[in-house]
Amino acid sequence: MYFVFELTFTSKKPYIAKLIVAHAQTVQIDVTVQQGEGKILFACKRDDAKLEHFLQTLEQVLPASLFLGKSRHYFAEEVPHINEVHEDRLPLNIAPCPTCQKEMFDVSSRRYYYPFTSCNACGSQHPFVSSYPYEREHTLMKFFVPCEACKEELSANPLRKDYLLISCIDCGINVRMTDAKSERYANGKGEYRKLFEVSARAIAKGKKVLMKTMHGYRKYFMPTENDKLATTTLMMCDANRLNTHLMMVPQEFNALLSIERPLLRVATKSDELKALYGSSVLVKYPDDGMGMLLARELLNAGLEYVAYVESDANEEADFLVDFDIPIVPQRDMKLFINQDAKLFVSGERILFPMEAENPKDVVTVAHDLAAVKVDGKTIIDNFDHFEKVETAQIRVLEGEAFESGHSNEVRFEQWKASMLSVLSEHGKLGEKAVGVHFDGQLYFLYYNGKEVINAVPPIPFESDHLWEKIRTLREGSERLPDNYRKHFPEIYERLDALEGKHDIFEVTAMVLGLDDESLEGISAEALSFLGKGGLQIDTRVKDNRFDNYAFLSSIMSYQIAGVESNYLCYSIYESFGDYIGEIVPQLIEKVKTRNVVLSGETFANQSLYGRIQRTLGTYKPMMNQNLPIGKENAAYGALYL
Repeated sequence: MYFVFELTFTSKKPYIAKLIVAHAQTVQIDVTVQQGEGKILFACKRDDAKLEHFLQTLEQVLPASLFLGKSRHYFAEEVPHINEVHEDRLPLNIAPCPTCQKEMFDVSSRRYYYPFTSCNACGSQHPFVSSYPYEREHTLMKFFVPCEACKEELSANPLRKDYLLISCIDCGINVRMTDAKSERYANGKGEYRKLFEVSARAIAKGKKVLMKTMHGYRKYFMPTENDKLATTTLMMCDANRLNTHLMMVPQEFNALLSIERPLLRVATKSDELKALYGSSVLVKYPDDGMGMLLARELLNAGLEYVAYVESDANEEADFLVDFDIPIVPQRDMKLFINQDAKLFVSGERILFPMEAENPKDVVTVAHDLAAVKVDGKTIIDNFDHFEKVETAQIRVLEGEAFESGHSNEVRFEQWKASMLSVLSEHGKLGEKAVGVHFDGQLYFLYYNGKEVINAVPPIPFESDHLWEKIRTLREGSERLPDNYRKHFPEIYERLDALEGKHDIFEVTAMVLGLDDESLEGISAEALSFLGKGGLQIDTRVKDNRFDNYAFLSSIMSYQIAGVESNYLCYSIYESFGDYIGEIVPQLIEKVKTRNVVLSGETFANQSLYGRIQRTLGTYKPMMNQNLPIGKENAAYGALYL
């Protein structure tokens, strides 16, 4: 008789399963571990004397994860068999696991305050990779020779058996801290801690510290009302104080503390954060060794949170904390949560690199990502990680500043690739479907089983000569620009001077006078409206097509009437939700399908997402599951053009 335990796990990445296997080896219990079909299953003999100890201590080594769901256990005569996913050998880029964290804060460990602590199942591995296949000689750690203790671990420690990036204070990377007067190196236990302690105390005194992390340079500082904070991220240092400063549902709380450490926009709660950030803020819990060690010392210095801004090595600051390894950081992953739904919005970290099926001899390129075959397996990752590429065809995103020189280069549109990425993830390729792609512009799409067709194309938006376009929009529109100029002269002049390419939502944010002039800024402002029921913003003018200028004119008219910006932002998304909810059923009726696909970063908004669920919920719209709903899904979707 076997004891069987099943964990829902929706990712194909193997780090949780690896932790279970390593723990079983540590406890010296015979356990069979399988991963596949959206779950992790492990089984062992029911009468094994070590079973109870194994289960009790397993809680201490398994982290929270975005992909973990419900669990169950039962007894069976035989070990169940599931269709296992292929175990990829790709570098991770997640936070250190509980065991590695314990080492970092154990004064007796040779990794005490060593920020590069990781193992086979955790940590910032990807920033150290220079090329594929993923082997030590293709990483920046090839320049470091493991010490005798690390060499012993390679065979004796289940977590680090044959680990490619193994290192410690005695044989690893040194960190240094410099200011205008001095330079401090950390190459011993006490020195590593002292460096982070000095950094934290400097921040507590109002100084700015530019720190190189595994995710790039971040300038840390204590936020004040005099700082421009719209584009900064709030790093919470104390998990026990999250609910004091932030208004979160349990799903958001668990996501922030998960080993994947996503970036999340949440509502502020404490008066001090409301004074700094308004009604919502982008939040991060420390996501790598550098951030975790700094956070511990910030707590010791009396700080519960700090702000940081993504920077480069030349950013001005009072102190610089750096190391010599030239890492390649990934774009941070934004997560959107609505009740039990979790959507990866944009970014690379957590999801990439990934393996993908590629039945054809093609390479795809989009947004610095490429899908390339390596040793017969297709990997999607930053293009610079592939040293040599041979292919029959290369597919490049339209508008991408990339010249392959290949004789068979094909350009493709974002909306096509995005829709195909969703259909592939849901196993619906070859079936007719209606799609909506919303990422700056709104597209209504039709997939006939072979190709994606732009069924209702948007009217292109051009920001120059904006007032002239508004004057000639329709009868009566000629009075709006002069009326708007009387009420909002500064905004009028800014809009009148626009040149070059501007996104419709960037211009909308300018009109609304938001500090963050972007789609993110509009979404954040919408969160601050706590009422119900929005105004009807003009989202179409003729032939069911979205008209940018009618949209802006409608917002301006409401502004002149004195409508608050947060109410307008909320109404924008509700109006789009109603518009989409009207057009999609019409297309469904015409093409006779029940398959509905939604893609694009704009859907990561509470009011729009909620409206879509009400207007289209009966169709159970499909969205990306293990890919971002935003632009980064293109390199994957283009494989199926």
